[in-house]
Amino acid sequence: MKINRRVRGQVLPIVIITLMVLTLVVYALVNWVQTDTRLAVKTQKTTSAINFAEAGLDRGTWKLQSTTVTWNSASIGAPITGYHFDTTYTDIPGGTYRINFAAGPSNAEVTVTAEGRDNSTKEVRAVTAVFKNQAIYSPLMAGGNISWAKGLGVFWGPIMSQGNLTLQDDYVAAWYFPRKFAKGIVIGTAAHPRDTNGLLPPNTDNVEWWTQYAGVPNVPVLDFSTLRSSAAASGTLNVYGCKSTGAAWDLRSSCTSTAPHNTHFGDSTNYITTHGLSATNDYVWYWDGDLTLSGEFCGSSPCSPGHSTGMRGTVVVRGNLTIDTPGDLIYSGHVPANAWLDEQKLTQSTNDTAAAGEYPADTGYHSSASIFNFGTDTWTQPLSGSGWKTTVGVKGFTYVGGNLTILQYMDFNGAVWVNGNVTATSANTDNFCGVFFDDTLSVPALNVILLRESWKETTPSTVAWP
Repeated sequence: MKINRRVRGQVLPIVIITLMVLTLVVYALVNWVQTDTRLAVKTQKTTSAINFAEAGLDRGTWKLQSTTVTWNSASIGAPITGYHFDTTYTDIPGGTYRINFAAGPSNAEVTVTAEGRDNSTKEVRAVTAVFKNQAIYSPLMAGGNISWAKGLGVFWGPIMSQGNLTLQDDYVAAWYFPRKFAKGIVIGTAAHPRDTNGLLPPNTDNVEWWTQYAGVPNVPVLDFSTLRSSAAASGTLNVYGCKSTGAAWDLRSSCTSTAPHNTHFGDSTNYITTHGLSATNDYVWYWDGDLTLSGEFCGSSPCSPGHSTGMRGTVVVRGNLTIDTPGDLIYSGHVPANAWLDEQKLTQSTNDTAAAGEYPADTGYHSSASIFNFGTDTWTQPLSGSGWKTTVGVKGFTYVGGNLTILQYMDFNGAVWVNGNVTATSANTDNFCGVFFDDTLSVPALNVILLRESWKETTPSTVAWP
């Protein structure tokens, strides 16, 4: 077929325009790929620098935890060789990093700054973290797994488990407070489940529970030798029964042999009593064996008021502890600054609201008081109604080497560490020992327990690299 010359003349410009467009598109694609590659390389180098900085932060954290002497030096601002921007570490291929310790910003805190540098681009990135050495970091502690059962109510601080954290019954599982962190798995009940897929994601609800949480600190290694020596010095070592007037642990004006408490103090079941309404001194109370706290009995019942158990300081029971007494301490006590964080979710279907008094020290939505009047202030206990009041029997840290058995109910203001099992008689949501966390507790420990207060990327320093 013969093609018209005019048609052939029209096709040629179209072909030329198409080729020009294709050339422009190909050039744009090549340019885009080159630019994207450059950006990817730059991002990789930038990421590399921040990773070196993170490696420095890890090394700094390790150093702070290495000895109590190192921590003490860093916390007062004393320069530590290798951690004063005086050493460039080259143990990771492709880059270097350096570290600086500084005291503060608050007392008993250390700021760690780590800078990372990529060898090829010389880009430097820096991160800063603030750490606090806090041996007692949770209201309910254990050296391994934690099994939380009815008998204990926990307020104002998170439960942190070195292994699994198991809610053993529907009484405690129905309480969706406090927050729960576990290096293992947070396990609920059928009616109130938590993590239902083990270590597989998702590992948190971002409100109440966290499985496989790397931020759980190690447990403190308590200095039992120092604690025992302190108790021996104050006359509070292996104290049973009623001692004579003037004994450090007995704050009553006299200790008579008349009824009704004579037979109680004289029996063989190892009871002790202190009277807490006038108690203002903290002691280390230490028992090598078992202990039953019973307060003072009038007949077959605890005397009231002022004749129940009231102990201040540190209580160490290397054996089993039995609670068979109410508490009688009445005082205004400290509330952790962010207590509300652990009470955001109250039950499976309710959360913290603008109403006050929904938990102890609650002042409204995401707000808590700094002071709580133990023994007088009231609150509404989730699932159990209003008018709840504390009956503190121990103000301080309590360590139980064996089992904790609860026959009667008193509260703890501080923290409780139980190595064995916790069992309670007739415990339910209307009858339990409350553990009200005090984050200012100080207990002699042989290791450094670091809690990270904050983390942020920061501007690199102008100090020349060594």
